[in-house]
Amino acid sequence: MENSLKAIIIGAGVVITMAVVSIGIILMRSGQSTALATIGKLERINTELEESQYTIYDGMELSGSEVVNVIRRFKDEYIGVMVKTNKNPSGTWYINEVVISNNTGEIKKNGTVSNISELMDEASDKYINRNGKFTGEVIRDKNGKIVALIFTQK
Repeated sequence: MENSLKAIIIGAGVVITMAVVSIGIILMRSGQSTALATIGKLERINTELEESQYTIYDGMELSGSEVVNVIRRFKDEYIGVMVKTNKNPSGTWYINEVVISNNTGEIKKNGTVSNISELMDEASDKYINRNGKFTGEVIRDKNGKIVALIFTQK
């Protein structure tokens, strides 16, 4: 009798242990999917925050002096800035030249860019009127990374 009681107690202990381990595995799997979903959301938020310095200009109306400040602000970034004025409707690239095809851009290695000092020369067709109104546009590459800002004078 004593041996059968011990066997029942050991069997019950094994069943309870297996149940606890099974519940632990189920909780771990559900927690893992929740953690992966949360990590994905955090990555999207991080990307949006990193891009916000550029995306604020998309569709925004700016003055010419603000456009000049944008060019100066991003002069050390890996991005191209094009300014299309009424005097120069084809536009001028600053910082980096970007080749745009089907609204997708790619930074051109060894591209031709204008010197930022030319923005101040009123005789130049690259002059940006400080009081002019410009509309911004963001251009992305095939991977979705922002590679260019285009400002077009109204």
